[in-house]
Amino acid sequence: WLNIEEQPISSLQWAHLQTPWAAAATAIYAFDMVRILAVVPPTAVEAGAIGLIYFGLYGSRYTEIPRLEPHYQVSFYASCGWTFYAWASLMHAMACGPSPVVPLSIAEPLHTAACVVYLVSCLYFYSYHWGRHIRHALDGRFRPWFAAGLASLTAVHGLTVGHIWKMLDDPGWFATVAKIYPDQWQWIADTRLLELYLTAAALFLVILHLRGVLTGTKNAALVFLGTVILPTAALFLETFSIDAVAWQHYFMVGPKYW
Repeated sequence: WLNIEEQPISSLQWAHLQTPWAAAATAIYAFDMVRILAVVPPTAVEAGAIGLIYFGLYGSRYTEIPRLEPHYQVSFYASCGWTFYAWASLMHAMACGPSPVVPLSIAEPLHTAACVVYLVSCLYFYSYHWGRHIRHALDGRFRPWFAAGLASLTAVHGLTVGHIWKMLDDPGWFATVAKIYPDQWQWIADTRLLELYLTAAALFLVILHLRGVLTGTKNAALVFLGTVILPTAALFLETFSIDAVAWQHYFMVGPKYW
């Protein structure tokens, strides 16, 4: 991992089935960043198209995954579960807004099923990677930057686990939040739209490193800046312009506790 020879970006095989899907996903991500900063809500057309794009993107990668080392296979399969949840949560958020893709009667059970998929994916991914890292530490191969990155990813996914817990614990919780903050659906939808791309981009950046393109510190900097810092800042700024919150809803309760 640390001794990979640097290669030019032209060394990549761009004539691949996933290239047009990745290009479409990147274009929508760039569009979404501008749209969010302009405080324009997502539309049903965008939300519907995004499902097709990511189905195509992950489908184009799927046949090559068995040839990768086991820890990369774990990351890919877990990412499939996280992506499915992000899409289902997007459908649920849109169903709570003025431009639903599917009615709430469909979005609710879809989201519940996706919650199970997400939690299983987290258990699968973190039990493997934390266990692997602990074994490396015991063998004297501790990698602090890897541990820091894994810890930050754990914290980010923990926020979604908290959201899932609130949803499953009290089915009336999100409806209550939406009545107090009418634009909460928009913030959740934007969060999931960015999350879809960031999950896929993280996998692509790993591939770049393995191919010797954009390695080491440059890769890490792009990961944190492009997939963590900038999108988080955009979402945080959005809450100042719409009637929504980024974290206060975790401390709210629904009718179950009234």
